[in-house]
Amino acid sequence: TFNGTFNITLQHRTAPQAGEEPRCVYWQLVGTEGRWTSSGCTRVGGDALHSVCACTHFSTFAILMAIHPITESFALTVVTYVGLSVSLVCLFLTITTFLLCRSLWSISIILHLQLSICLFA
Repeated sequence: TFNGTFNITLQHRTAPQAGEEPRCVYWQLVGTEGRWTSSGCTRVGGDALHSVCACTHFSTFAILMAIHPITESFALTVVTYVGLSVSLVCLFLTITTFLLCRSLWSISIILHLQLSICLFA
């Protein structure tokens, strides 16, 4: 085991934007999944292009810039649900048309029918 702390200097790919604060993190495995976490690692210095991190363990380290959760706007949510609804209605009409017009069936129509069913599902 390692007792104590060590400093690691990490270079930023881009300078932080307004409202962003660099944060020292490492990759932590939890079972079969992983996540970025900052426990045991803090930013102790640096400038706009570098960060100095003091850590208590060895691991895979990184600098995260966007630490604030991204919130979706109401307009984006409305557009998403309206677009999804219109798409599903159009796919349903396409599937119905392909099934009712059996006299036009060919390999191409059957393939388009199967694609439409897959997209609808």
